[in-house]
Amino acid sequence: MEAIYEPIRWKKESDTSYQPVSPGYSPNPGGPQPQPSAVSQPRKHRRSRVLLHWLWHFLSLLWLAPIGTLLWLNLSRHIIGASIWCPRGNCNAESTSENAFRRAKQLDRQDHNVNGALQFVAKALEVWFMFVAASLVYDMGVLFAKRGRGLPVGYLLSHIEFTDIRYIFNPLLWTSPWPHRNSVPEKQGRIIKLYIFAIVTALLTILANLMGPAAAVLVLPSLQWKDTPRIMDQTFNGTGAPYRPSALGAFEDCSKAQLDAREYSCTNRTYGPQLDEWAAQGISSVMQNNNEDGFMIIGSSQEYALSFTFNASDNGDLVWVPNRQVLRAMSHEFLRARGAYTEYEPPEYPDRIFNNSLQTILSRQGPSLGFQAVCNLGDAMDFDLDERRWVRCYTDWTTGNVNDTASYTKCFRIGVDFDKTDYSAQFSLEIADPDVPEYETGVGVYFADKAMYFNDTHDFDSGIKSCVFPNKTSTPCDWDRVFGATLHEESLRNTSINVGIVSYEVPSLSRKEGRVYCEHVTYLSYPTYTVDTSPTSNSQNLIRLTNIDEVKNDSIPIILSPDWYLTAWSVNNDTALDGERQIVKKLIEVLPGTYNDSIGSYNDAQEFALLHIYALGQALSMVNYYNTSAPADPMSREAQEADKDKVDHPIFRTWATVHVWAYGISGRTSILGVTVVLLGSVCVLARFFLGLAIGIQGRSTVEVLAAAFEHRHQGEFEGLEEESHLAKVRYQVVEDGEGKQRFIPEKRTSRWSHAGST
Repeated sequence: MEAIYEPIRWKKESDTSYQPVSPGYSPNPGGPQPQPSAVSQPRKHRRSRVLLHWLWHFLSLLWLAPIGTLLWLNLSRHIIGASIWCPRGNCNAESTSENAFRRAKQLDRQDHNVNGALQFVAKALEVWFMFVAASLVYDMGVLFAKRGRGLPVGYLLSHIEFTDIRYIFNPLLWTSPWPHRNSVPEKQGRIIKLYIFAIVTALLTILANLMGPAAAVLVLPSLQWKDTPRIMDQTFNGTGAPYRPSALGAFEDCSKAQLDAREYSCTNRTYGPQLDEWAAQGISSVMQNNNEDGFMIIGSSQEYALSFTFNASDNGDLVWVPNRQVLRAMSHEFLRARGAYTEYEPPEYPDRIFNNSLQTILSRQGPSLGFQAVCNLGDAMDFDLDERRWVRCYTDWTTGNVNDTASYTKCFRIGVDFDKTDYSAQFSLEIADPDVPEYETGVGVYFADKAMYFNDTHDFDSGIKSCVFPNKTSTPCDWDRVFGATLHEESLRNTSINVGIVSYEVPSLSRKEGRVYCEHVTYLSYPTYTVDTSPTSNSQNLIRLTNIDEVKNDSIPIILSPDWYLTAWSVNNDTALDGERQIVKKLIEVLPGTYNDSIGSYNDAQEFALLHIYALGQALSMVNYYNTSAPADPMSREAQEADKDKVDHPIFRTWATVHVWAYGISGRTSILGVTVVLLGSVCVLARFFLGLAIGIQGRSTVEVLAAAFEHRHQGEFEGLEEESHLAKVRYQVVEDGEGKQRFIPEKRTSRWSHAGST
């Protein structure tokens, strides 16, 4: 390809000096002029230069290939596997085997070596870009040097100096575009173009110095937690909490007839020992907590292949309990991730996701019940309205908040004629020790949809005080009006709707000392169940609840049937529970002294509270829920319509989170790296198309120096002493007939031209 600019013919004055034949210029005004002679450049030399020119252009453009690959790997968040060196995607970490630790050390050593090699790759890409950027600066400099009045001396070696970051702080870079005092006036447009050259060079300086770290950010993968696609698994259709237990799938040892007859002792084989063990763990932890360096640890329970414990809430005193039905479904996925055999087909995760990861966390959305409970010691008063309705009031009720010392009498309406959900149940605890028959305990379980409070100063305009303590002038009590009154106190309002009550009574003691009553309100949430499948970091197969919905002040508790409490104790309604069970023995032991200092101790109160909470937690964990299969296609119209109803019928999803080596854009550093590389790609393309358009052939530093040494001074530097002025002197750089570079100085003012010729 021929150059756009034709070679200028030169005439030889001496063996070392060449001057161009151009209008208006003579190296020896008034004297004899030498005759021109043109020497053609040898063809072989020209061909080799052209070949090298296009070869270098091709190599410059080839820089985009590895950079494009790295951008694709990062933007697509490509997963490598358990190791950086993972040929064909096969690098089993054996995280669930006995050799997990040894295999982890082997992979770590291998990753260290590969990481070191990739840093050399990043450095090679940086050096490669340096050559391309230097070529771009050189091409722009030559383009400016061939046009107009040429290029300032301060810019002649920009393609060599620009890689040093200090170059952008060199004053000569920003002052050289302005003409010096001895030059002819310059057009404003030309000065602006030179400033554009300076700005582009400065940007390339910054870009070249950032390219190394940017390439390293893209070349080096990192250990990341990656989520698999979230599979729509179930559509929630409601909880079984308001109803009596009837789901056969939840109680494999029970028949439908037993559940319908409220004979829940059938659950004892599986869940009776679990409750005893759970309670024993809690009691032991109370004793450990009494030591100087002791600490109370909540016990755990098991369901299929997984174990669970309570999750304390960040908002208030709520305690959340995992659902056993969710754990049964999750156990199948857990066993598959562990490599155990199961006939159940879990969601379609590729097996290599588990095998080629350092760690796997399984996640599943599902329902969970949370409760807030408080226990008080007080007397009870019953008001029988008819066979199917009565009102029970407990004295000395408090909120359980140490900052709220107010005491109330709290009344509940009970009976299905008040509301069809206001059920009750009862059982008793047998005495295993014949020497202490006086401590036989009765347990009553109630649910009330409404409750009301009063004390000596307040009845909240409900009229309940005159109903409980009538006088001769009292009118007949309107209980509907009483329980329909509005409570404005937040601490009371939140525990006056859908309240569960469990009353523990020791008939042989006085009415007040022998009764502890505990009440609770229950809420429904849809958290995410997570479990670490590694036997090393999670040897107990313990699940955790995350993303628990916040319970707001105006949230309404759900209805909870009292029969779920019977199921937790594995006892039939209105029967006695075997006194040989450990939890029964301990409860009978600590109950009399729970709130009576003359009989018991502080430990008694702690242990009783734990026993009650474990029994309540057991009940909530057993509550079943109803669901249907979620739409198979998440993009279908059916799925989109179902996903809109997230409040009452949310769609539960399941997925896995794997710890793997992967590429990705995961932070500001990665974004900066991608930005730098994209700008570098623009520079590579600019250099390619610029060279393609003007056909500039690069010159070596030796050739530039040789041309500078061959140039004969013509007075262009006379009168200029400061470096900043010398850098402003401009030269045109052209080729002579032999293809060599020559420097043509800019025109000077007449004063200095005359001075130079004398």
